[in-house]
Amino acid sequence: MAVPAFRLEDLLFIGTHGHVAALDQATGKERWRTSLPKTGYSIVTLLFEAGRLFVASGGHAFALDPESGAILWHNKLPKLGNGALCLATVRVAMNAGADPLPQYVTAAQQAAAAAGGTVVVTS
Repeated sequence: MAVPAFRLEDLLFIGTHGHVAALDQATGKERWRTSLPKTGYSIVTLLFEAGRLFVASGGHAFALDPESGAILWHNKLPKLGNGALCLATVRVAMNAGADPLPQYVTAAQQAAAAAGGTVVVTS
């Protein structure tokens, strides 16, 4: 896959009327647009997770390539109707429940050291 001329972090994903588009957050320029087959002008629900853009609309679920908008897979969700759909995944952070302060202090100290300074933390 070719490297995009933009970073995924710079995109804003929009879902409306059975379509999904990616816009550049800084300029509003459209990077790509995808029509979701068999969804009509339905509400579009979006979820970005694990490097994929998951989309639901009109009783159908899709996974899209966030760099190009290409449909990676499509599930017609038979016998579930065509109303609004909700999306969710389960992700557990590596340090879930851990005190985040030491991680922030370490990052700040590294940044300060790179700039020739120091960080002092007091409680």
